[in-house]
This record gives sequence, structure tokens and C-alpha cells, in this order.
Amino acid sequence: MRVPLDSGHAEHPVALTIAGSDPSGGAGLQADLKTFQQLGVYGASAVTLITVQNTRGVSRVQLLPEDLVLQQIDAVLSDIPPHAIKTGALGGEDLIRSIAARLAGGTVPLVVDPVLVSKHGAPLADPPAVVALRENLLPLAFLVTPNRHELERLAEMPVGDLVEMRRAIERLHEAGAKRLLVKAGRAGDRMLHWLAEAGKETVVLETPWVQGGNQHGSGCTLAATIASFLALGHSDLAVICRQAIDRVWQAVASPRHFGQGISPVDHMAIESGDPSGS
Repeated sequence: MRVPLDSGHAEHPVALTIAGSDPSGGAGLQADLKTFQQLGVYGASAVTLITVQNTRGVSRVQLLPEDLVLQQIDAVLSDIPPHAIKTGALGGEDLIRSIAARLAGGTVPLVVDPVLVSKHGAPLADPPAVVALRENLLPLAFLVTPNRHELERLAEMPVGDLVEMRRAIERLHEAGAKRLLVKAGRAGDRMLHWLAEAGKETVVLETPWVQGGNQHGSGCTLAATIASFLALGHSDLAVICRQAIDRVWQAVASPRHFGQGISPVDHMAIESGDPSGS
């Protein structure tokens, strides 16, 4: 049974994604826009980089000019103000710092998905970009959603056990990240997520492990689902994350598969309608 979310504010909720493009439609801004639409949120986007990829791999990554990305963001902010913003793959150091400067001082909740590599292992951010993320963007975020590998790179330390994971989370809190939802990975037949808020007890959220599930774009979709709930005006973070994880699990476990490699998340399987369950 779903725990009702506390009902929100936006009659016509809007979410903005600032992310890279995936032509296969499984990840990146395409995944974000599908998720927004599925959950009843109007989606806008600013493209940061273009990939050439499909379910079998990534063959090219092309960063867009910094001024072009910033002009896209300004075009949306000046005309269709969002109720939530989500970032994905952002490219280089200079662009990350410029985006952070654009968003600084805003009151709209920002969900930062620090996309550093593709699901196939292709690098999407170099070391200076990782530093820029940690120093400039993470302190602005309402929530940061790293996986274990991204947590290691952002914290600049190995994360091989629970003690190291807690220390890495503490390092990011010290760097200004107020809240993290860490995709901690598989433990037996369960998938674990750690919701860590500075000064509060960590909450562990679990879902069943799905053998051969639709994994491509699952991280993007999770962050976009959380951004959708925030745009809809819900504020209980533990409930938001629990329901977001559950809904993405539906898309990962869906029997519909696409492509010949790592199948994308089935966004059509995400439960639509009122997120309160009423």
C-alpha cells in the first residue's frame, strides 16, 4: 500500500531538465521528459551534450558550446518558470560552474544526478568536471543522487564497504551536499538505496533485485521521478524517495524490452496519475 504524499502547490507543474541527449531514448533528457509526462508534469529541457549511443554502447560524445547551453536555460527560466530542476550529464568544468552560477540563489528545488559515466562505462565527465560538481553544484542541490561509483569519485575515496560508504557520504555533507540518495547497489536479492540527510539518521530503502531488468536510464529516471514529485509540491523526502524507487522498479521489472543490449527503462510502466494514491 502506498503512503500518501503530502499534496502540493502547482496547478500546472513544470520541471526543467538540464542534461545530455540519448538518441535511443532510454536515458538522458529523453528519459527525463518521458518521466515528467508520465507523472503529469510539463517538461522543458536544455541540452548540454549529444551522445551517439544505443542499447549496445556509446560511440561518441559531443559537448555543446557553453553559451548555447546557458541560452537554453535562460529561455526556459524567463518564460516557463519550473517548479523543480533536475540535472544530468553536464560535460565540462567551465559549463558546470556557469550552470551553478545561473542557478545560485534560486528557490526552486534542484535534483542533481551526477552522471559521470554511461551505463556502458563510457566516461561523461573528466576530473576537473567532478571537482566543479562537488564544489559548485552539490551545495545548491536539494538532493543529490549518486550511485556507488559516482560517490567514490565525488568523495575521492574508495567505497568498498558500509564504513567507507558512510565516510564518503560524510565527506560530501562536509562539501555542502545537504541530502543524498545513494544508489548503494545489490545486496543478495535486494537493491539498496541510502537516504542520508546531514544531522539525521540514514534511511535504507530496499527493492527486490530484478535479474535481466531494464537498467539503461534507471538512474536518470529515478532523479526525474523525484523532481516530478517536487514539482507537484510534495515535500516529505523519505516518502518521495520511497515512492520514486517503487515506481522506477516497475519500469525496470517490466516485461517489455527494447534493443539488443542493455534494455532501457520502460517508462510506460511507471504508474501515472495522482502520486498520493488517492
